[in-house]
Amino acid sequence: MPDNRQAKPSLQHILRATLIAGLSLLPMLAAAQEKVKMGTPARVNVGYSPFLLTREMGYFKQEGLEVEIVEFLGTSVLIPQVANKGVDIGFPGADAVIISRQPGRDYMPVRFFYNVTRKNPWDFVVPDHSPIKQIADLRGKKIGVGALANGNVPIARSMFREMGMEAGRDYEFVPTGVGAPAIHAMNTGQIDVFNGFDATIAFLANAGIKLRYLQQSPKYTNLISNGLMAHEDTIKNKPEMLGKFGRAIAKGIIACEADIPHCIRAAWKQYPTLKPQDKSDEQALAEAIPTVTKRMESMLTFADPTAPRRYGEYQPQMWRDYIDVLFDGGEITSKQIDVGSLYTNQLVETINAFDAAKVVADVKARR
Repeated sequence: MPDNRQAKPSLQHILRATLIAGLSLLPMLAAAQEKVKMGTPARVNVGYSPFLLTREMGYFKQEGLEVEIVEFLGTSVLIPQVANKGVDIGFPGADAVIISRQPGRDYMPVRFFYNVTRKNPWDFVVPDHSPIKQIADLRGKKIGVGALANGNVPIARSMFREMGMEAGRDYEFVPTGVGAPAIHAMNTGQIDVFNGFDATIAFLANAGIKLRYLQQSPKYTNLISNGLMAHEDTIKNKPEMLGKFGRAIAKGIIACEADIPHCIRAAWKQYPTLKPQDKSDEQALAEAIPTVTKRMESMLTFADPTAPRRYGEYQPQMWRDYIDVLFDGGEITSKQIDVGSLYTNQLVETINAFDAAKVVADVKARR
């Protein structure tokens, strides 16, 4: 009589089958993560902590994205990379695109889709003992900047032209880089003033240089700055990917606001050189918190603080104000610029489609 009983599979067979099944899923899991290149206009610094927390908290991964950060030196260097599709998403300042939209200029097929830095983060600082008291005192002085391609340079030129000063005649821009080179330039008197954003100024302060800020007109401090940009083809053909990316960034900004120390530690974890090696965690954290707090302020300055936040949204007047500043300063020769060609708000609804309270609760649960 035949034996109809089935032999029970051995543990070895079960493990082998499980391994084969798992390996067969790997290509599908890999395919589920869409690779995205994001370009920055400067070396990654502690000011990028909200973006790095986005990755640390898994917000990109939740959206099916695998993000690589590529560093460039200056907005005017980064934007052509977006235009040539060398990177999928850029984080440049607004000035270069406005300048390129003047009548008669070659059109760059790029557009902003997320308003990140809603307030100008660039400041002028001098050593506390300096005789320079105000912006007008910079005539005949050497002004340090991270790079001549940085987005602050056209705005600074506009500001000085309004006061009757021209570069090369009445003052000089000196590209110092950031970090140690800028510290050396300030300490040795190679520059009289440094014009940089929050994180670069923090390098000077943390090096023991006592600094004093020079007051700027609200006309300049209220300008928008860096935002997320993509090629117009990408906006047309991959709006879902851009919306997911923007939503992940919005979550990271909210999470960073809720727990700035955790935000900074996430940056240190991914970029260990951002933490000063000669200082304790407590001291390094104490020095970094003011920088990130200032960066968060520039990201979270909404026109109506009592209204629900609309992350990523641009208002047309923001661009008109910028155009006015560049025109008044002689950086552009015409105001006949199509504001609508500079940005899109079509992804704002997608970007804001999440529960902000849950994001705050999640990051606090990790303390």
